[in-house]
Amino acid sequence: MLVRFLIEEFIAEKRYENVTEQSIKTSLYNYKHLESFLLSEGIEQVKDINPRVAKRYMMFCKDSGDKPTTLNSRLKRIKALFNWAIKEQIIENNPFSEVKKVREDVRINTFTDEEVKEILSYLRRKKRREDSFYAVRNYTVFLTLLSSGIRVGELANIRWEDINFETGQMKVFGKARREANVPLAGRLLRELAIWKTYCENKFNKTSPFVFVSQTNKPLTVNAVKCFFKRLSQAMDFPQTRCSAHSCRHYYAKTYIQSGGDIVSLARILRHTSIKTTERYLHFFGNELAEQNEKFNPLNNLNI
Repeated sequence: MLVRFLIEEFIAEKRYENVTEQSIKTSLYNYKHLESFLLSEGIEQVKDINPRVAKRYMMFCKDSGDKPTTLNSRLKRIKALFNWAIKEQIIENNPFSEVKKVREDVRINTFTDEEVKEILSYLRRKKRREDSFYAVRNYTVFLTLLSSGIRVGELANIRWEDINFETGQMKVFGKARREANVPLAGRLLRELAIWKTYCENKFNKTSPFVFVSQTNKPLTVNAVKCFFKRLSQAMDFPQTRCSAHSCRHYYAKTYIQSGGDIVSLARILRHTSIKTTERYLHFFGNELAEQNEKFNPLNNLNI
């Protein structure tokens, strides 16, 4: 079988399984990258891919500048492709099975309190001066990400029916389309209510989606990323990546440093493994210890 046909069949299977379009798009990008490399090696047939070719491809990715996280993400998706090919009896062995993951230097860089205040001040000024659709929406988008800790894909899929203004709960569909309820702070609920009224006044018919474009179409993940790219250029933070996911990291950091427990945080962030949440404790727990040392009440006592 041609590599191209293998990719097409696998993607068709994923669409049948109702995998999110964003996940399919990412997988397809990786598979096309692999296919391009194979063609440069004169390989078109799946049966001609062996462990040596697999290792050459991963080395090619590394030499091209892929970071460890990107390499491991590529490897995970490619292994899934060939495992499916084994299941479908297209091949007998996975040529990538012998390729090991790359060790990652895990770092979590997120906003400082000062940076968040600077961003909010900037967005409020734009909202006050311009009073445009984008200014009002982007301010609400940033507050929602910052105050709830949800992922950017979850933000794009929120519908008004998912928000219960009375109980302060919001239904989100996370990874693998898992449904969960996320608590919403009172201030965020008020901002969302203001945004809803704004949309009702602007559009003849309100969209079922909370966040929409100028033409009342559902806001895409890419549109949110573009907003953060523009925000990054305006803010110019040298040490911090200005992204939607940095808002999620900031939520976790603030939660831990304010005394929140790791189990509750894991439930709010909807991590499948608490080990993922413990990374925040490892990185930001040190900052908490430093603050304790600096402001401990015993410092001012003559004992």
